[in-house]
Amino acid sequence: MRRWLGLLLAVSVIGIGTALAFDTAVEDHRPVLLGAESYTEGWDQYFYFEDGTFLAVQILISNYGPTDHRALVIGSLVSPDSDKPLVIKNGRGRKDWSFDDRQLDLKVAHHRFNGTHPHYRLYLRNSRGEVELTVQVQVEPWRLGHIPDPQSAKFQYASYMMPMAQARGRYRRGSESGGDAGPWQTLRNGRGFAFRYLNSTSLSKVAPVWIRVAPIDSQDSALPIFYLVQRPGQEQSSFLAIMGGGQIRQQWTKFPVTLITPEHDAPNEAEHDTDADRRPPSTIEFQIAGTDGAVEGKITMTRLLQRFDFVRELKPIERFFVQFLNTPVHYRYLAQYDLTYQGKDGGQQLTGTALAEIMTLKR
Repeated sequence: MRRWLGLLLAVSVIGIGTALAFDTAVEDHRPVLLGAESYTEGWDQYFYFEDGTFLAVQILISNYGPTDHRALVIGSLVSPDSDKPLVIKNGRGRKDWSFDDRQLDLKVAHHRFNGTHPHYRLYLRNSRGEVELTVQVQVEPWRLGHIPDPQSAKFQYASYMMPMAQARGRYRRGSESGGDAGPWQTLRNGRGFAFRYLNSTSLSKVAPVWIRVAPIDSQDSALPIFYLVQRPGQEQSSFLAIMGGGQIRQQWTKFPVTLITPEHDAPNEAEHDTDADRRPPSTIEFQIAGTDGAVEGKITMTRLLQRFDFVRELKPIERFFVQFLNTPVHYRYLAQYDLTYQGKDGGQQLTGTALAEIMTLKR
């Protein structure tokens, strides 16, 4: 029974227990493989394409199921011409998946994520469908490090390994129903980001809420990128950087952020989120002042691309156990940012479109 519950918790990125001591060095290209039962680590990727298709891919490693260091891949593609997302998922025990110590090369079942900066390749395939993607990163990685610090037993390591990237490829629906695979559909002019993380213990103890925002469309030479993790007790750790010329030009940490949550859910969310404490914020506001620069403004969620709840992908017997536990729900949005940036070269108004991902725990 313990292993069954462990499986369900890890699929929801939740665990039980405490972290074990380990070397705090974390690399973006290879897993750390902790011994703590409740730890999780992974690689999340999000891309929005010119035809309105949205792709989210999560590669998760944790100690759950019949063996430790089990890997899970969940890809979810939302296309504008279909009401039903294409979900491709598989899990494997440690002996049935592999990685490379020297460079990023994760292989789980028929899925593979590999490459070296700035060129990467993503491939997903099972009976539900197939996705092929080539990715080119446009900005050097922004490694946020350990939050709050590596001396704490309860921390999250966070890194925008791809702060801004271009993607192209193709996909098709599979033959799971017994018929032939569908025709290939082209994915053009995709833009997005990839995030590397490690949670030393259960998500509820290190990050009950997180917000990731990265730009995908702007005419400005300066581009903002944002991350916030809300830890137990409503304590916030906030990060903002200004990108330009393929580099992180300036960054700020530990500034106050105001999250504005609507009184009522947006129409697409009303049937799911009746608990106001767990509704995702619709607006993020902040004001940063310092001797080396200042930023002031807001980020507004404008269009819900996907609400993703792992519980919906589980079998009925699994759902029975999970419904008694806190589980994460991921909200993926198109967002608009409107910021006033005062840097070394003077003032500038920054406006554009971003991808935003908000995770909040649900009872």
